[in-house]
Amino acid sequence: MKIHLEQDYKERVVNLWSKYGHIEILNESDFEYRKSPILPQYVLKNALLFIGINPSFDKKSKIKSDNVKIEFYPIIENSQKDIPYFEKFKDISEYCDNAEWTHLDLFFLRETNQKVIENLSYHNAEFLQEQLDITFEIINRASPRLIIVSNSLASEFFGKLKQKHLPHFSKIWMAYNLDFNENFDNEIGTYKINIGGKITPILFSGMLSGQRALDIGSFERLKWQIKRILDIEK
Repeated sequence: MKIHLEQDYKERVVNLWSKYGHIEILNESDFEYRKSPILPQYVLKNALLFIGINPSFDKKSKIKSDNVKIEFYPIIENSQKDIPYFEKFKDISEYCDNAEWTHLDLFFLRETNQKVIENLSYHNAEFLQEQLDITFEIINRASPRLIIVSNSLASEFFGKLKQKHLPHFSKIWMAYNLDFNENFDNEIGTYKINIGGKITPILFSGMLSGQRALDIGSFERLKWQIKRILDIEK
């Protein structure tokens, strides 16, 4: 089953960009693309859920006139070649007996430099919080089998590195209990959190593609652990 984001969330996201359209970071010259949020067309339910921080944007690309207010992009789930960012997800899915997978970024702001997101967290936290309200509503509705957070900054919005973000923490971060000494599940080698009333395993990983991607050995261990968790949690 699918959650159709255009049908369910288009109006809310467009209104959000309208509400915060005055903030400086959305009005910097040469960064007009930030004014056009982008989301996947849908998120699958009961699947592996890969979480990123925000959609990147190539300045050479042009936003079509139909997508100026908002855009919804397709994800190719089968063996056809997609953009490189999604190929690692497909590799993991295939290793895990072709488990269904889906993807969602925490934020809808087009931007390659994630320092922009970090800057917003200190100066325009409400703009990020209202996006998180939407993304975590989607995550709860999706009821994923397993969450893989494949970005270190994204992990902080789940509650990692809480001390780094005080006093902003209470305004924006999701505040899950992710203390290694107290909350780590030694049987599956990661944490579990409550998602939509269901206790759900969550893995924190580095990026799976790009210049800062996991090395081959780390990626192989990640694939093994994901499959192991799925087998245990059946």
